[in-house]
Amino acid sequence: MKNIVYIIPVIVLLGSCSYFEYDNYDVPDATLQGTVYDAKTGEPLSTETGASFKVEYYELSWEEAGHTNTEARFFWGKGDGSFQNTKIFAGKYRISLKEGAFHNPESSIIDLHSGKITRQDYNVIPYARVKIDEITLAGDNRNNLVIKYTVEDTETEIDAEGMNEDLFILSEARVFISRKSPNVGINNTETVFTLNASKNISNYTPGNPKTYTETNVKGLPSGTWWVRVGVRTGNPQKRYNFTPVQEIIVP
Repeated sequence: MKNIVYIIPVIVLLGSCSYFEYDNYDVPDATLQGTVYDAKTGEPLSTETGASFKVEYYELSWEEAGHTNTEARFFWGKGDGSFQNTKIFAGKYRISLKEGAFHNPESSIIDLHSGKITRQDYNVIPYARVKIDEITLAGDNRNNLVIKYTVEDTETEIDAEGMNEDLFILSEARVFISRKSPNVGINNTETVFTLNASKNISNYTPGNPKTYTETNVKGLPSGTWWVRVGVRTGNPQKRYNFTPVQEIIVP
């Protein structure tokens, strides 16, 4: 029992020490939100539903205050091109977009304020574009899909001098399809149908959109399906540029 009597005062003493009061910061409550747009079309950029692109934020005000252990932090954008983080400390930040299927825009310097929402949008040039022109049900049971889509590169839209030319070369187009969730993408797709509906792109003339018709998505069970098409260049992260998701009802 004597040991207990001696230990308790030590704990109380440490608990009242200023060491524990030093880290008593307010909860981070500044919000950063925005949307990444295609600079040519003006439409929100359709991306992978998870791990789509990084929004990196580096606190300049912390560094300017003389702290040398400043590190950049990041969070992931969403599949519809939007992003939001509601738990950032107020301060002055450098915001950068990284690892998306687009050419990184210039970083932004912004001030985030406690309890306030700060919006920062970006216009970017994607590595490539793809759009679904038409999806029709075919076959006697109307459970085959015929998907017509158009792909195009973006090499003529950016100063490519000194850049890796693989960033612009179209290499593959693929249909992604799921009956589990509308958040269809690389990590949520019916593998068999996706592999069957994969096309290597060759004989493509830069600056000239090319249209394909995919007929290898066959024998779908009845129900609701979500479909999108992705196109990929030779970018290092093997990122796809996507169409928006479309819902298809198979009878």
